[in-house]
Amino acid sequence: MNVQIYEEASDWVVKHRGGGVDAQEKQAFDRWLRESPQHVRAYLEISAIWEDVPALDRSWNAEADELVARARADGNVVPLPTCRPTADDPDFATSPAPPSAATSERVAESADPAPFVRKHHKRRFLTALAASVLAVVASATWLYLQHGVYSTNVGEHRWLTLTDGSVVELNARSRIKVQYTGDERRIQLLEGQALFHVAKNKQRPFVVDSGDARVRAVGTSFDVYRAKKGTVVTVVEGRVAVATSQHRTDLASTGSQSELAPYGNDPGTRIGSEKASAGAGPQAAAGEILIAAGEQVVVTQAELPRPTQADTAAATAWVRRSLVFDASPLTEVAEEFNRYNVRPLVIEDADLIDFRVSGVFSSVDPALLIRFLHAQPELVVQETEAEIRVRKR
Repeated sequence: MNVQIYEEASDWVVKHRGGGVDAQEKQAFDRWLRESPQHVRAYLEISAIWEDVPALDRSWNAEADELVARARADGNVVPLPTCRPTADDPDFATSPAPPSAATSERVAESADPAPFVRKHHKRRFLTALAASVLAVVASATWLYLQHGVYSTNVGEHRWLTLTDGSVVELNARSRIKVQYTGDERRIQLLEGQALFHVAKNKQRPFVVDSGDARVRAVGTSFDVYRAKKGTVVTVVEGRVAVATSQHRTDLASTGSQSELAPYGNDPGTRIGSEKASAGAGPQAAAGEILIAAGEQVVVTQAELPRPTQADTAAATAWVRRSLVFDASPLTEVAEEFNRYNVRPLVIEDADLIDFRVSGVFSSVDPALLIRFLHAQPELVVQETEAEIRVRKR
């Protein structure tokens, strides 16, 4: 776990121990917990370390740096119970897995031989604390067990771990459906955006269907964004094969027979053909194109263009709570902004279709982008409690 998460957890522990947390801060704390189970784990660890302060001096004014150092030290890890799914849940791992928004993570036992009384006190404290913070992610578990669907609300970010070891990072206002079989790992991206870290399995391809596009992978990392302009596929690591949703090729059968070949300079090696020679090496299936790391393609039902070079850091900036725009149309900026904010940005003037925005903004602080729009001489920004309307001056 990185230092930044421990620092954030330490700040929250100090605030709670100091008292005086207002309603707005409580909401912010709730959002922070929802973002990742690693946040839950870090908060529990820092809280337990506070309980272990010598003499349990409640007046001790801890510094965040000291709490971080204690949390990262060997032997200062708090044991948590594993929340395991039932045998009827085929798409969840039945063994300890990386952090997931729908499962809690078991942490190694502490080696600290503290007296029984102190351990008993800590256990009661952690049990109550764990019960409250794990309730934050309980709704995701219930939803999956009932319907096999994961979703996030405005501003939420979740990690999902599947049985094969693949990890899905789900962006705000997103929804996926998991459909695993013995021959194929299929994910339907029903709404929004997700970053997939796929566990390698040549005999069991990983297929993402977004409505416009079908993306096939063996073992790789790639981002799929179901935007209004089409499905944006960005490959971070490895390579994937992409086809339009109307293409009828059985992606799973081709994926189980070969690895994905890298691009060559010949367009024939980039676009699959049923007439490809047997000695030409592994090829994409008919109607597919191969996309390598650092490339991106925007797919619609009517078009499967050639991939272009992409800024993968910008495409996945949402993972780091950032929104990166590079001469982006204002309509696309509004589409992104509205996934993180309950008060939507409404572009009411069609003449603004050519207005472009460049910059890096925080996805958790909408005021930054709003101030930027207010400062533009071409725009008139009108804010109400329900929405933010933008028109041409």
